[in-house]
Amino acid sequence: MDSNYEMQLIGLLINKPRLLDSCQILFGFNSPFRDPRLNKIFIHIQQIYDFNGIDKRELMKLGVKNNIPLEFYSDIISKSGFDVSISDYVQSVYNDAVKRQLESLGQTLINCAKDDLTTAADYLRVCRTTIDGIEKASCINTGVSITEAINEVKEKAEMLSQGDNQHYMKTGILAIDKIIMGLTVKTMSIFAARPSVGKTAGAITIMSNMAQQGIACGFISVEMSEAEIIERLTQVRSDVSIYSFAHENMEQERKNHFFSHLESFEGNPLIQIERTTNRSINNIRSMAITMKNNNPELKVIFIDYIQKLKGPDTKQDMRHQISEVSAIITDMATDLKIHIMALAQINREGDDVPKVKNLKETGNLEQDAHYIFLLHRDLSAQHGGNYNNDAVIGIAKNRGGRTGSAIVKYNAVTTRFYDDFHQYAE
Repeated sequence: MDSNYEMQLIGLLINKPRLLDSCQILFGFNSPFRDPRLNKIFIHIQQIYDFNGIDKRELMKLGVKNNIPLEFYSDIISKSGFDVSISDYVQSVYNDAVKRQLESLGQTLINCAKDDLTTAADYLRVCRTTIDGIEKASCINTGVSITEAINEVKEKAEMLSQGDNQHYMKTGILAIDKIIMGLTVKTMSIFAARPSVGKTAGAITIMSNMAQQGIACGFISVEMSEAEIIERLTQVRSDVSIYSFAHENMEQERKNHFFSHLESFEGNPLIQIERTTNRSINNIRSMAITMKNNNPELKVIFIDYIQKLKGPDTKQDMRHQISEVSAIITDMATDLKIHIMALAQINREGDDVPKVKNLKETGNLEQDAHYIFLLHRDLSAQHGGNYNNDAVIGIAKNRGGRTGSAIVKYNAVTTRFYDDFHQYAE
């Protein structure tokens, strides 16, 4: 292959940005290309790519701001690769990136013997850290030993026997937590409903509840804007609808209450919100990693919603793509040590209580999910000014635990779900 394969790959991506989905193995590197200018352009392509392609003028403007001359783009495009498949270019860049990283880490291992380390323990610690880095760079999945896994189970059992449920993250909706005890990290859940029933409202309610408990959360949306999500969050927290401001006789105290909660989200490390028009699962993964890097204490990410996402191979049918998306989300939860709640849409047909089989284009969602929540409420009950009505959140799957139905209330004005303390389903 031509020695300019790095420039050829970038040239291909500029001309055919949809090929970006084929570059997922490069996303884990801070600098997959030898030339730092190519690394910057690679990031810029990811930032501005959407399903209409990329605006080359915008790409070049970003480059100029980062001290990349326009002539460099002409050179790239003139060398744009077409003589081999995209996978060959990606594999060559990947192999070179791994080799450079291994060489760097290997040199660190050699140099640590020359450092002024006072004890053998210090030397071994540096060696272990370096070897761990080499394993990660080589994509070696070391996992944990059987002994470590046994100790983890023992620790969990001991905590539960002492009434310590810190292993579980409460949703803040008692009717749900009584059944599942709470969510756990390294797992994925599905929160599904028919259109307009309130799946996003349910997720935002749970996120608000968790953040109030000190649990750091993130929300990634391919539908709602950041402002819309913040508006919903504020309504849930304050129990004041933004549409109340349309009434001339609205009390100033309620206005202040609303704005006080609204301003509480400014710089709040417990809540991160991102909206994207790039629905590639690789982009979603990159956003999740960024959220985790922004706050290493991040424990839960909500994704709205899964059937809107695109798999790595967009030529496949939707069912196959959702299966790939589901598998990648499951791996994300494990790798980032977080819980991911993916929202999902249920087929419109029928008004009866939904079942798992009603999930639209489910792929392997049922198999991959640790928990499946199915939301149902009677939309006709909202008519006639009845804005507080019953809803049922069915726990259709709880791997290794109880299932059942959580009876809750829904306020259609503030889009908030809350407990009905007078009744719980058996």
